[in-house]
Amino acid sequence: MKHSLRFLTLAVVVLSAGTATAQTARTGRLMREKLQHSQRILQAVTTSDWALLQRETQALTDVTKNPTWAELMKAQLRPYADEFQKALADLSAAAAHRDYDESGRSYLALTGACLSCHKHVMNSRIANTK
Repeated sequence: MKHSLRFLTLAVVVLSAGTATAQTARTGRLMREKLQHSQRILQAVTTSDWALLQRETQALTDVTKNPTWAELMKAQLRPYADEFQKALADLSAAAAHRDYDESGRSYLALTGACLSCHKHVMNSRIANTK
């Protein structure tokens, strides 16, 4: 499971780096903040640091309340955002119950939502350039 978590984190980093030039400065800052919290969540999950997991999950939840986040959430991105927020809620519950397996599954769901959304945005940009 640790290898899967590391792979997904690496994929998020690669996808974020690849789309950075098409982002506004505000969007880029928000995505980097999201990435930093996601990396700390991975650290918390793999080390069973439940307090860190709870703090970083809450911090990432707070990012979704940022006005820039709201601006980004157009109708076509809403399903990805909903998946992301559900995974955050599940991570918070897993931290409260100190459930290693559920925290791992929830982290995978969280990064999966990120990857799906970033893929959608990437494909939309490619389609708009043709």
